Amino acid sequence: MLFLSMKDNLINAISSMDLWVSICKSVFIILLGFILTKMKSMPEQTGKILTKFVMLVALPCLAFESFMTGITKESFSSALFSFIYGFIIYVLFIFLSKVIFMWVKDKDKRKVMEILFVFGSTTFFGQPLIQAVFPSAYNDSSMFNVAYRVFLYSYAYYAICSSSTSEESEKKGFSFDKIKPILKKIFVNPIIIATFLGFIFWSLQLVGDASDSSNWWVVSVNGSTGAFWNISVSAPWLYQTLKLLGSLASPLVWFAIGCTLGKVSFKEAASDKMVWIYSFTKLISAPVINFVVLLLIDLIPGINVTFSTLAATTIMWAVPPATVAVTYCINANKEATFASSCSLISTFVAVIFIPVYMVLLTIIQSAAIFG
Repeated sequence: MLFLSMKDNLINAISSMDLWVSICKSVFIILLGFILTKMKSMPEQTGKILTKFVMLVALPCLAFESFMTGITKESFSSALFSFIYGFIIYVLFIFLSKVIFMWVKDKDKRKVMEILFVFGSTTFFGQPLIQAVFPSAYNDSSMFNVAYRVFLYSYAYYAICSSSTSEESEKKGFSFDKIKPILKKIFVNPIIIATFLGFIFWSLQLVGDASDSSNWWVVSVNGSTGAFWNISVSAPWLYQTLKLLGSLASPLVWFAIGCTLGKVSFKEAASDKMVWIYSFTKLISAPVINFVVLLLIDLIPGINVTFSTLAATTIMWAVPPATVAVTYCINANKEATFASSCSLISTFVAVIFIPVYMVLLTIIQSAAIFG
């Protein structure tokens, strides 16, 4: 009976047209950027320009407008759990990475592998995929990503940059001037600001009945009723504009990824076996560990791990290393070539593995293993 159920879920997942359309869109657009860059049909800075627009405009709009929906206590609890879980799992992964790569003899290479294992390209790579395939999980991914940014701009920075052996870095020591730009990157960040604003407005809908027009804070526009801070109801012209800008994130990100891959020598990167070891370790073990941890948490009485949390966090762990983390390695001159090679190869491997995880997640969703 269990086998038949699993078989049916597998068939349903594989036959899901929406799933394969989303996967094909991402792969084809990445390939388009890759091919056009290899053909030198695109300007040199295309990838960087698109990335900057996505980070400053498209993703903040997407983060905010995704919260302009109705709310239930279950969806609120799921997003709040993802926020708390983010801090717990990142602390756990920081320690786990030291165990996983303790066999690497070279200290610098070991440290780079640890950081690149923990910090993936969640914002640039993961969230657009989540929005495309599991849109109901996007709010959870935004809340989960807060912890990612906190640790990326603090722990990851100091792990890579402060361990430099140069005399200049040793003399600088600790000062608020060094911490200030890091705090600015964490909190004065368009995506973080949009996430918190969206979450606050979204959660305020729980204060009363947003469908009761007798409440002073409830408005009715064009037949739709809701809280005035829900701009999908009170200001549809603004909501539709933000939604349009947010919808640009996925295709522009995928195209930028293809442009980035097209400028790097695959042959040179692929010649280092340590790069392949890192890539498969990252893209196989990280999502599996995340799944096991969530499964164990779900067994705790009184805690219900939703599928939205599982989908958001699984995809976030199944991505290549963060561009920011690789940049730290380059700026600190710490295994810069190795870090860049890891980014390139793991991106190609991720394009293969992520569709597999999406199918598995669809099977889990249809089997209702998580609430």
